[in-house]
Amino acid sequence: MIKLYTDAGLNTNLNLGVVAYVIKHNNDIYKKALHHDSQDNHYLEFLALKLALQVIIDHQWNDDLILIHSDSQIVIDSLDKNYSKHYQPILDEILLELQKFPGYFAKHVADKDNGAAHALVHQKMLNIRTHGDK
Repeated sequence: MIKLYTDAGLNTNLNLGVVAYVIKHNNDIYKKALHHDSQDNHYLEFLALKLALQVIIDHQWNDDLILIHSDSQIVIDSLDKNYSKHYQPILDEILLELQKFPGYFAKHVADKDNGAAHALVHQKMLNIRTHGDK
């Protein structure tokens, strides 16, 4: 089973958005945090999931069940309902990607249980603020 942890963060004062994901596949861990210009944290949460799924598919790891962990209730609820009032276009893209897996489970987790992805977001924001590292 593939375990996926996603998170996003937004600093509206600095117009700074970051998405991050941690993929655990077999004994390997793949981590990534990326700067993204957006003024919408919910959109960034969906984007983090979409980008992570694309990485998994690009690496051809999508032959196993995937367990998605997110601290975003709207992402988890939207996956459960296959519907999002304001984010349907990106949700549709995510649902298409998820069809490339034998199955998936989506679980809402608290920030403390999403620590690795959460830490990546904050570290990337700090790096951008202090070093301009985008």
